[in-house]
Amino acid sequence: MWVAMAESSECNNESVLVVPSSTLLSFLEQVQQFALTAFGPSQFDPKHYVDLPLRFNLSVTLRAFQALPNTNTLSRDDFNIFLKEYFGEVGSDLVNYDPPDFSAEPEGFLPGVVNQEVRKWALEVHSLCRVLSRKVAKSVAERPEEHTLLPLPGGVIIPGSRFREVYYWDSYWIIRGLLASKMYETAKGIVNNLVSLIHKYGFVLNGARTYYTNRSQPPLLSAMVRAIYMKTGDIDLLKMAFPTLLQEHRFWTAGIHKVIVRDAHGAKHSLSRYYARWDAPRPESATTDMETAAGLTESEKKLLYREIATTAESGWDFSSRWMRDRKNLTTLHTTSIIPVDLNVFLLQMELNIEFFAKTLGESSIAKTFIQASNARHIAIETILWNDEMGQWLDYWLDPLKCEHIQVNDQHEEMLLGWKR
Repeated sequence: MWVAMAESSECNNESVLVVPSSTLLSFLEQVQQFALTAFGPSQFDPKHYVDLPLRFNLSVTLRAFQALPNTNTLSRDDFNIFLKEYFGEVGSDLVNYDPPDFSAEPEGFLPGVVNQEVRKWALEVHSLCRVLSRKVAKSVAERPEEHTLLPLPGGVIIPGSRFREVYYWDSYWIIRGLLASKMYETAKGIVNNLVSLIHKYGFVLNGARTYYTNRSQPPLLSAMVRAIYMKTGDIDLLKMAFPTLLQEHRFWTAGIHKVIVRDAHGAKHSLSRYYARWDAPRPESATTDMETAAGLTESEKKLLYREIATTAESGWDFSSRWMRDRKNLTTLHTTSIIPVDLNVFLLQMELNIEFFAKTLGESSIAKTFIQASNARHIAIETILWNDEMGQWLDYWLDPLKCEHIQVNDQHEEMLLGWKR
Protein backbone atom coordinates (compact mmCIF):
# COMPACT_ATOMS: atom_id res chain seq x y z
CA MET A 1 0.00 0.00 0.00
CA TRP A 2 1.36 3.39 -1.00
CA VAL A 3 1.08 6.57 1.02
CA ALA A 4 -0.51 9.42 -0.95
CA MET A 5 -0.40 13.12 -0.16
CA ALA A 6 -2.97 15.24 -1.98
CA GLU A 7 -2.20 18.94 -2.05
CA SER A 8 -5.39 20.72 -0.99
CA SER A 9 -6.33 23.10 1.80
CA GLU A 10 -8.47 20.55 3.66
CA CYS A 11 -9.13 16.80 3.82
CA ASN A 12 -12.88 17.36 3.59
CA ASN A 13 -14.16 17.78 0.04
CA GLU A 14 -16.89 20.11 1.29
CA SER A 15 -14.31 22.80 2.10
CA VAL A 16 -13.20 23.35 -1.50
CA LEU A 17 -14.50 26.61 -2.93
CA VAL A 18 -17.18 26.37 -5.59
CA VAL A 19 -17.63 28.65 -8.59
CA PRO A 20 -20.61 30.91 -7.82
CA SER A 21 -23.67 30.69 -10.04
CA SER A 22 -24.82 33.78 -11.94
CA THR A 23 -28.13 35.58 -11.35
CA LEU A 24 -29.25 34.62 -14.85
CA LEU A 25 -28.40 30.96 -14.38
CA SER A 26 -30.21 30.80 -11.04
CA PHE A 27 -33.28 32.30 -12.70
CA LEU A 28 -33.15 29.87 -15.64
CA GLU A 29 -32.97 26.98 -13.20
CA GLN A 30 -36.24 28.24 -11.69
CA VAL A 31 -37.76 28.30 -15.19
CA GLN A 32 -36.43 24.79 -15.72
CA GLN A 33 -38.14 23.50 -12.57
CA PHE A 34 -41.36 25.30 -13.51
CA ALA A 35 -41.24 23.70 -16.96
CA LEU A 36 -40.73 20.24 -15.50
CA THR A 37 -43.87 20.65 -13.40
CA ALA A 38 -45.86 22.14 -16.28
CA PHE A 39 -44.81 19.70 -19.02
CA GLY A 40 -43.95 16.58 -17.04
CA PRO A 41 -40.83 14.39 -17.14
CA SER A 42 -41.54 12.63 -20.44
CA GLN A 43 -38.82 13.65 -22.95
CA PHE A 44 -37.93 16.58 -20.70
CA ASP A 45 -34.53 18.13 -21.50
CA PRO A 46 -33.24 20.28 -18.63
CA LYS A 47 -30.45 21.69 -20.82
CA HIS A 48 -32.99 23.33 -23.12
CA TYR A 49 -34.10 25.79 -20.44
CA VAL A 50 -30.67 26.91 -19.25
CA ASP A 51 -29.67 27.55 -22.87
CA LEU A 52 -32.56 29.98 -23.51
CA PRO A 53 -31.45 33.54 -24.42
CA LEU A 54 -33.52 36.42 -23.03
CA ARG A 55 -35.46 38.78 -25.31
CA PHE A 56 -35.54 41.49 -22.63
CA ASN A 57 -33.31 42.32 -19.70
CA LEU A 58 -33.37 40.01 -16.70
CA SER A 59 -35.36 42.29 -14.39
CA VAL A 60 -38.22 42.60 -16.91
CA THR A 61 -38.22 38.85 -17.57
CA LEU A 62 -38.08 38.03 -13.88
CA ARG A 63 -41.08 40.25 -13.10
CA ALA A 64 -43.10 38.54 -15.83
CA PHE A 65 -42.12 35.14 -14.46
CA GLN A 66 -43.10 36.10 -10.92
CA ALA A 67 -46.48 37.30 -12.20
CA LEU A 68 -47.33 33.84 -13.56
CA PRO A 69 -49.90 31.77 -11.66
CA ASN A 70 -48.53 28.85 -9.72
CA THR A 71 -48.00 25.60 -11.58
CA ASN A 72 -51.22 24.13 -10.22
CA THR A 73 -53.33 26.63 -12.17
CA LEU A 74 -51.03 27.53 -15.08
CA SER A 75 -51.82 25.73 -18.34
CA ARG A 76 -49.15 24.39 -20.66
CA ASP A 77 -50.34 26.74 -23.39
CA ASP A 78 -50.00 29.81 -21.16
CA PHE A 79 -46.52 28.78 -20.08
CA ASN A 80 -45.51 28.27 -23.71
CA ILE A 81 -46.79 31.77 -24.49
CA PHE A 82 -44.59 33.14 -21.70
CA LEU A 83 -41.56 31.27 -23.03
CA LYS A 84 -42.08 32.52 -26.60
CA GLU A 85 -42.66 36.11 -25.49
CA TYR A 86 -39.68 36.48 -23.16
CA PHE A 87 -37.09 34.08 -24.58
CA GLY A 88 -35.45 33.57 -27.94
CA GLU A 89 -35.22 30.15 -29.53
CA VAL A 90 -32.49 27.90 -28.14
CA GLY A 91 -29.52 28.30 -30.46
CA SER A 92 -30.64 31.69 -31.81
CA ASP A 93 -27.60 33.33 -30.18
CA LEU A 94 -25.48 31.47 -32.73
CA VAL A 95 -25.49 32.47 -36.40
CA ASN A 96 -24.64 30.37 -39.42
CA TYR A 97 -21.06 30.77 -40.61
CA ASP A 98 -19.48 29.81 -43.93
CA PRO A 99 -15.83 28.84 -43.29
CA PRO A 100 -13.68 30.61 -45.89
CA ASP A 101 -11.39 27.59 -46.31
CA PHE A 102 -14.17 25.08 -46.99
CA SER A 103 -14.16 23.35 -50.37
CA ALA A 104 -16.70 20.72 -51.39
CA GLU A 105 -13.84 18.42 -52.45
CA PRO A 106 -10.47 19.67 -51.16
CA GLU A 107 -7.41 19.15 -53.32
CA GLY A 108 -5.47 16.13 -52.06
CA PHE A 109 -8.34 14.94 -49.84
CA LEU A 110 -7.63 11.46 -48.41
CA PRO A 111 -5.40 10.33 -51.30
CA GLY A 112 -5.13 6.81 -49.86
CA VAL A 113 -8.87 6.21 -50.13
CA VAL A 114 -9.58 4.86 -53.62
CA ASN A 115 -12.87 3.02 -53.08
CA GLN A 116 -15.49 5.36 -54.53
CA GLU A 117 -18.23 4.43 -52.08
CA VAL A 118 -15.93 5.10 -49.15
CA ARG A 119 -14.79 8.40 -50.73
CA LYS A 120 -18.42 9.44 -51.17
CA TRP A 121 -19.10 8.71 -47.51
CA ALA A 122 -15.94 10.59 -46.43
CA LEU A 123 -17.01 13.65 -48.44
CA GLU A 124 -20.43 13.55 -46.77
CA VAL A 125 -18.69 13.59 -43.38
CA HIS A 126 -16.44 16.41 -44.63
CA SER A 127 -19.53 18.43 -45.64
CA LEU A 128 -20.58 18.51 -41.97
CA CYS A 129 -17.71 20.94 -41.35
CA ARG A 130 -19.87 23.50 -43.14
CA VAL A 131 -23.23 22.32 -41.82
CA LEU A 132 -22.11 22.61 -38.18
CA SER A 133 -20.17 25.87 -38.52
CA ARG A 134 -21.44 28.80 -36.47
CA LYS A 135 -20.39 32.11 -35.00
CA VAL A 136 -21.50 33.45 -31.64
CA ALA A 137 -23.91 36.33 -32.25
CA LYS A 138 -22.66 39.84 -31.43
CA SER A 139 -25.48 40.23 -28.91
CA VAL A 140 -23.78 37.69 -26.63
CA ALA A 141 -20.75 39.94 -26.12
CA GLU A 142 -22.88 43.09 -26.05
CA ARG A 143 -25.35 41.74 -23.46
CA PRO A 144 -23.69 38.80 -21.70
CA GLU A 145 -26.13 39.04 -18.80
CA GLU A 146 -28.88 37.76 -21.14
CA HIS A 147 -27.09 34.61 -22.31
CA THR A 148 -25.50 31.52 -20.82
CA LEU A 149 -23.57 31.15 -24.08
CA LEU A 150 -20.08 32.63 -23.83
CA PRO A 151 -18.64 34.97 -26.49
CA LEU A 152 -15.79 33.62 -28.62
CA PRO A 153 -13.63 35.52 -31.10
CA GLY A 154 -13.94 33.22 -34.11
CA GLY A 155 -16.03 30.66 -35.92
CA VAL A 156 -16.93 27.43 -34.15
CA ILE A 157 -17.98 23.93 -35.10
CA ILE A 158 -20.60 22.58 -32.74
CA PRO A 159 -21.31 18.90 -32.04
CA GLY A 160 -24.93 19.35 -33.15
CA SER A 161 -28.34 18.23 -31.87
CA ARG A 162 -28.88 19.62 -28.33
CA PHE A 163 -25.20 20.59 -28.01
CA ARG A 164 -25.07 24.11 -29.42
CA GLU A 165 -21.76 25.28 -28.00
CA VAL A 166 -18.06 24.51 -28.19
CA TYR A 167 -16.74 21.61 -26.08
CA TYR A 168 -13.13 21.17 -25.08
CA TRP A 169 -12.04 17.68 -25.95
CA ASP A 170 -14.57 17.36 -28.76
CA SER A 171 -12.51 20.11 -30.39
CA TYR A 172 -9.50 17.80 -30.64
CA TRP A 173 -11.37 15.32 -32.81
CA ILE A 174 -12.94 18.14 -34.80
CA ILE A 175 -9.48 19.56 -35.52
CA ARG A 176 -8.21 16.17 -36.66
CA GLY A 177 -11.07 16.13 -39.15
CA LEU A 178 -10.42 19.71 -40.23
CA LEU A 179 -6.78 18.91 -40.95
CA ALA A 180 -7.85 15.96 -43.12
CA SER A 181 -10.22 18.40 -44.86
CA LYS A 182 -7.38 20.92 -45.43
CA MET A 183 -9.28 23.50 -43.37
CA TYR A 184 -6.20 24.83 -41.60
CA GLU A 185 -7.47 28.34 -40.87
CA THR A 186 -10.67 27.03 -39.32
CA ALA A 187 -8.60 24.70 -37.14
CA LYS A 188 -6.43 27.62 -35.99
CA GLY A 189 -9.58 29.60 -35.20
CA ILE A 190 -10.82 26.84 -32.91
CA VAL A 191 -7.51 26.87 -31.03
CA ASN A 192 -7.75 30.65 -30.74
CA ASN A 193 -11.22 30.30 -29.21
CA LEU A 194 -9.92 27.87 -26.58
CA VAL A 195 -6.94 30.11 -25.86
CA SER A 196 -9.36 33.01 -25.25
CA LEU A 197 -11.06 30.93 -22.53
CA ILE A 198 -7.71 30.43 -20.78
CA HIS A 199 -7.11 34.17 -20.94
CA LYS A 200 -10.42 34.80 -19.15
CA TYR A 201 -10.81 31.82 -16.82
CA GLY A 202 -7.31 30.40 -16.39
CA PHE A 203 -8.18 27.08 -18.05
CA VAL A 204 -10.18 25.68 -20.97
CA LEU A 205 -13.76 25.18 -19.84
CA ASN A 206 -15.69 21.95 -20.30
CA GLY A 207 -17.78 23.95 -22.79
CA ALA A 208 -18.50 27.55 -23.74
CA ARG A 209 -21.43 28.12 -21.38
CA THR A 210 -21.52 29.92 -18.04
CA TYR A 211 -22.56 26.70 -16.32
CA TYR A 212 -19.30 25.02 -17.41
CA THR A 213 -17.00 27.48 -15.62
CA ASN A 214 -16.59 25.08 -12.67
CA ARG A 215 -14.64 22.41 -14.55
CA SER A 216 -12.47 21.57 -17.54
CA GLN A 217 -12.14 18.44 -19.71
CA PRO A 218 -9.21 16.22 -20.74
CA PRO A 219 -6.31 18.60 -21.56
CA LEU A 220 -5.72 18.19 -25.30
CA LEU A 221 -5.05 21.79 -26.37
CA SER A 222 -1.31 21.25 -26.76
CA ALA A 223 -2.04 18.20 -28.96
CA MET A 224 -4.30 20.38 -31.14
CA VAL A 225 -1.58 23.02 -31.48
CA ARG A 226 1.06 20.46 -32.37
CA ALA A 227 -1.15 18.70 -34.91
CA ILE A 228 -1.82 22.01 -36.69
CA TYR A 229 1.83 23.09 -36.51
CA MET A 230 3.03 19.81 -38.01
CA LYS A 231 0.70 20.40 -40.97
CA THR A 232 1.29 24.13 -41.45
CA GLY A 233 4.60 25.08 -39.82
CA ASP A 234 2.82 28.19 -38.50
CA ILE A 235 5.28 29.63 -35.96
CA ASP A 236 2.88 32.46 -35.10
CA LEU A 237 0.39 29.86 -33.85
CA LEU A 238 3.03 28.53 -31.45
CA LYS A 239 3.89 32.03 -30.24
CA MET A 240 0.22 32.81 -29.64
CA ALA A 241 -0.61 29.57 -27.81
CA PHE A 242 2.62 28.99 -25.88
CA PRO A 243 2.01 31.25 -22.82
CA THR A 244 -1.51 29.91 -22.35
CA LEU A 245 -0.30 26.29 -22.53
CA LEU A 246 2.03 27.07 -19.64
CA GLN A 247 -0.95 28.50 -17.77
CA GLU A 248 -3.06 25.43 -18.49
CA HIS A 249 -0.24 23.17 -17.30
CA ARG A 250 -0.19 25.02 -13.96
CA PHE A 251 -3.97 24.56 -13.66
CA TRP A 252 -3.65 20.79 -13.93
CA THR A 253 -0.51 20.35 -11.81
CA ALA A 254 -1.30 22.52 -8.77
CA GLY A 255 -4.01 23.03 -6.16
CA ILE A 256 -6.92 20.60 -6.04
CA HIS A 257 -5.80 18.72 -9.15
CA LYS A 258 -2.36 17.85 -7.78
CA VAL A 259 -1.68 14.68 -5.79
CA ILE A 260 1.68 13.59 -4.41
CA VAL A 261 2.20 9.86 -3.92
CA ARG A 262 5.02 8.46 -1.79
CA ASP A 263 6.15 5.03 -2.91
CA ALA A 264 7.41 2.14 -0.78
CA HIS A 265 10.94 3.53 -0.88
CA GLY A 266 9.87 6.97 0.35
CA ALA A 267 10.23 8.70 -3.03
CA LYS A 268 7.52 11.25 -3.88
CA HIS A 269 5.72 11.30 -7.22
CA SER A 270 3.48 14.10 -8.46
CA LEU A 271 0.36 13.09 -10.38
CA SER A 272 -2.98 14.71 -11.20
CA ARG A 273 -6.69 14.01 -10.80
CA TYR A 274 -9.99 15.47 -11.96
CA TYR A 275 -11.73 17.77 -9.50
CA ALA A 276 -14.68 20.11 -10.21
CA ARG A 277 -15.35 23.22 -8.15
CA TRP A 278 -19.05 22.50 -7.80
CA ASP A 279 -21.37 20.88 -5.25
CA ALA A 280 -24.88 21.31 -6.65
CA PRO A 281 -26.89 19.69 -9.46
CA ARG A 282 -25.36 20.54 -12.83
CA PRO A 283 -27.69 23.16 -14.33
CA GLU A 284 -27.76 21.44 -17.71
CA SER A 285 -28.74 18.13 -16.08
CA ALA A 286 -30.33 19.33 -12.85
CA THR A 287 -33.43 17.14 -12.87
CA THR A 288 -31.36 14.02 -13.59
CA ASP A 289 -28.83 14.82 -10.86
CA MET A 290 -31.54 15.51 -8.27
CA GLU A 291 -33.23 12.22 -9.12
CA THR A 292 -29.90 10.42 -8.70
CA ALA A 293 -29.35 12.04 -5.28
CA ALA A 294 -32.88 11.43 -3.98
CA GLY A 295 -32.83 9.82 -0.55
CA LEU A 296 -29.42 11.15 0.47
CA THR A 297 -28.82 13.67 3.23
CA GLU A 298 -28.00 17.25 2.25
CA SER A 299 -24.30 16.81 3.00
CA GLU A 300 -24.23 13.54 1.05
CA LYS A 301 -25.94 15.25 -1.88
CA LYS A 302 -23.29 17.99 -2.01
CA LEU A 303 -20.52 15.39 -2.08
CA LEU A 304 -22.30 13.40 -4.79
CA TYR A 305 -22.92 16.50 -6.91
CA ARG A 306 -19.20 17.29 -6.78
CA GLU A 307 -18.41 13.74 -7.88
CA ILE A 308 -20.92 13.96 -10.74
CA ALA A 309 -19.43 17.25 -11.97
CA THR A 310 -15.91 15.86 -11.58
CA THR A 311 -16.85 12.82 -13.63
CA ALA A 312 -18.13 15.21 -16.31
CA GLU A 313 -14.69 16.87 -16.24
CA SER A 314 -13.16 13.48 -17.10
CA GLY A 315 -15.22 13.22 -20.30
CA TRP A 316 -16.28 9.73 -19.17
CA ASP A 317 -19.72 10.70 -17.92
CA PHE A 318 -20.72 8.21 -16.90
CA SER A 319 -18.73 5.02 -16.51
CA SER A 320 -18.59 2.33 -13.83
CA ARG A 321 -14.85 3.02 -13.88
CA TRP A 322 -15.48 5.80 -11.34
CA MET A 323 -17.85 3.91 -9.02
CA ARG A 324 -17.12 1.85 -5.92
CA ASP A 325 -20.29 -0.13 -6.69
CA ARG A 326 -20.41 -0.49 -10.47
CA LYS A 327 -24.23 -0.61 -10.45
CA ASN A 328 -24.80 2.43 -8.25
CA LEU A 329 -24.15 5.93 -9.56
CA THR A 330 -24.28 7.39 -6.04
CA THR A 331 -20.97 5.61 -5.31
CA LEU A 332 -19.02 7.83 -7.71
CA HIS A 333 -15.59 8.67 -6.22
CA THR A 334 -13.85 10.33 -9.15
CA THR A 335 -12.10 12.89 -6.93
CA SER A 336 -10.43 9.96 -5.13
CA ILE A 337 -8.96 8.47 -8.31
CA ILE A 338 -5.70 9.27 -10.08
CA PRO A 339 -6.58 8.35 -13.69
CA VAL A 340 -4.09 6.79 -16.06
CA ASP A 341 -5.39 8.64 -19.12
CA LEU A 342 -5.33 12.11 -17.53
CA ASN A 343 -1.70 11.67 -16.52
CA VAL A 344 -0.77 10.39 -19.98
CA PHE A 345 -2.48 13.46 -21.50
CA LEU A 346 -0.39 15.62 -19.17
CA LEU A 347 2.77 13.73 -20.09
CA GLN A 348 1.92 14.43 -23.72
CA MET A 349 1.36 18.10 -22.83
CA GLU A 350 4.77 18.31 -21.15
CA LEU A 351 6.47 16.73 -24.15
CA ASN A 352 4.62 19.10 -26.50
CA ILE A 353 5.56 22.17 -24.44
CA GLU A 354 9.18 21.00 -24.45
CA PHE A 355 9.01 20.74 -28.26
CA PHE A 356 7.38 24.18 -28.59
CA ALA A 357 9.93 25.75 -26.22
CA LYS A 358 12.84 24.37 -28.27
CA THR A 359 11.21 25.57 -31.48
CA LEU A 360 10.74 29.07 -30.01
CA GLY A 361 14.25 29.22 -28.55
CA GLU A 362 13.03 29.04 -24.94
CA SER A 363 15.82 26.75 -23.73
CA SER A 364 15.22 27.27 -20.01
CA ILE A 365 11.53 26.36 -20.31
CA ALA A 366 12.44 23.39 -22.51
CA LYS A 367 14.77 22.11 -19.79
CA THR A 368 12.05 22.52 -17.14
CA PHE A 369 9.61 20.46 -19.17
CA ILE A 370 12.16 17.76 -19.98
CA GLN A 371 12.46 17.31 -16.23
CA ALA A 372 8.68 17.47 -15.73
CA SER A 373 7.98 14.85 -18.40
CA ASN A 374 10.71 12.55 -17.09
CA ALA A 375 9.28 12.83 -13.56
CA ARG A 376 5.73 12.13 -14.73
CA HIS A 377 6.87 9.17 -16.82
CA ILE A 378 8.57 7.68 -13.75
CA ALA A 379 5.46 8.39 -11.64
CA ILE A 380 3.19 6.66 -14.16
CA GLU A 381 5.47 3.62 -14.31
CA THR A 382 5.96 3.47 -10.53
CA ILE A 383 2.46 4.19 -9.25
CA LEU A 384 0.07 3.25 -12.06
CA TRP A 385 1.75 0.18 -13.57
CA ASN A 386 0.63 -3.21 -12.25
CA ASP A 387 3.33 -5.74 -13.04
CA GLU A 388 1.24 -8.78 -12.18
CA MET A 389 -1.57 -7.77 -14.54
CA GLY A 390 0.77 -6.30 -17.15
CA GLN A 391 -1.20 -3.07 -17.47
CA TRP A 392 -1.63 0.45 -16.10
CA LEU A 393 -4.42 0.90 -13.55
CA ASP A 394 -6.13 3.93 -12.06
CA TYR A 395 -4.91 4.63 -8.53
CA TRP A 396 -7.56 4.92 -5.82
CA LEU A 397 -7.06 7.16 -2.79
CA ASP A 398 -8.83 6.72 0.52
CA PRO A 399 -10.10 10.18 1.58
CA LEU A 400 -11.28 8.77 4.92
CA LYS A 401 -7.69 8.14 6.03
CA CYS A 402 -5.93 11.46 5.88
CA GLU A 403 -3.88 13.61 8.18
CA HIS A 404 -2.27 17.00 7.75
CA ILE A 405 1.48 17.12 7.28
CA GLN A 406 4.07 19.71 6.29
CA VAL A 407 5.97 19.13 3.06
CA ASN A 408 8.27 21.84 1.72
CA ASP A 409 6.50 24.41 3.91
CA GLN A 410 3.23 23.63 2.16
CA HIS A 411 0.10 22.50 4.02
CA GLU A 412 -0.91 19.24 2.37
CA GLU A 413 -3.09 16.21 2.99
CA MET A 414 -1.84 12.72 3.56
CA LEU A 415 -4.12 10.00 2.22
CA LEU A 416 -3.71 6.25 2.15
CA GLY A 417 -4.42 4.86 -1.29
CA TRP A 418 -4.47 1.53 -3.02
CA LYS A 419 -4.11 0.15 -6.51
CA ARG A 420 -7.11 -1.25 -8.24
